[in-house]
Amino acid sequence: MRCRPLTTGSLLTSAVAACSAANVVVFVWLFTSTTTAHDLARSESRCTIQGASIDCELIVDLLEFPGVDRDGNGTISYAELDQSIAGVFARIKEHFRLRSPAEPSTVVMTRHELVDEHTARLALTYTFPDDISRLDVTSTFDELSRRPDHQHYAMTNRGGVEQRAILDAAHHTVTFEFRRWTRTTIWLTVAALAIVGLRVGWFLRGYRRVRGVRL
Repeated sequence: MRCRPLTTGSLLTSAVAACSAANVVVFVWLFTSTTTAHDLARSESRCTIQGASIDCELIVDLLEFPGVDRDGNGTISYAELDQSIAGVFARIKEHFRLRSPAEPSTVVMTRHELVDEHTARLALTYTFPDDISRLDVTSTFDELSRRPDHQHYAMTNRGGVEQRAILDAAHHTVTFEFRRWTRTTIWLTVAALAIVGLRVGWFLRGYRRVRGVRL
C-alpha cells in the first residue's frame, strides 16, 4: 500500500481534491463507527515529521498487552501501567515500526498516560540519520492481540500536508511519500499533458479545415 502527498499540478487539482475528500470521509466514518473504548479492536498513530525526526502519538488498548492487567479486572490503573511500561514499550517497538527506509537511530518514549480505563496514549520520538522524504509504517498489533479484526489507523503530517491509511491483518505496511514528485504524480502529469496535447491537436486540425473551406 502506498500513499503520496495531495499536491500535484493544477491540471490534476480537481481529481486529487475529490479523492482526498472521499478518503477523509471514509477515514472519519471508520473512526467514529467504534463508539466506545470497550469496543477497541484498533490502535491509532499520528506522526508529525520534521526534518529527520518524528513525533508520534500512539493510542493502544492495554488489554492487548500481556501482563499489564495484573489483577484481571479489565481496567488498568496508573500503578499497573507504571509497573509494566517497560514491557509495553518493548512490545510497541516490536509491533509498530517506522522506517525512512533506514531504521531510526533512536526511539524514545517521552510520555505515557491513560485516556480511559484501559486505553493509553504514548508519545514517541523517532530520530533518523537523514531528513525523511518517505516513511514506511508497519503495524502488527493484530498479531499481538491475536485478533485478525484489529485495525491500525495511521496518519502523518509533514509541512501541514496530512496523509492517512488503515492497516490490518492483510496489509501490515503502508508507505507515505513526501517528495513533491513521485512516480505516480509524474505519470499523472504526463497523462494530463498528453490529453491536453491531443485536444489542442484536434482543435488545430478542425481550425485548419474550417479555414480551408472559407478560402
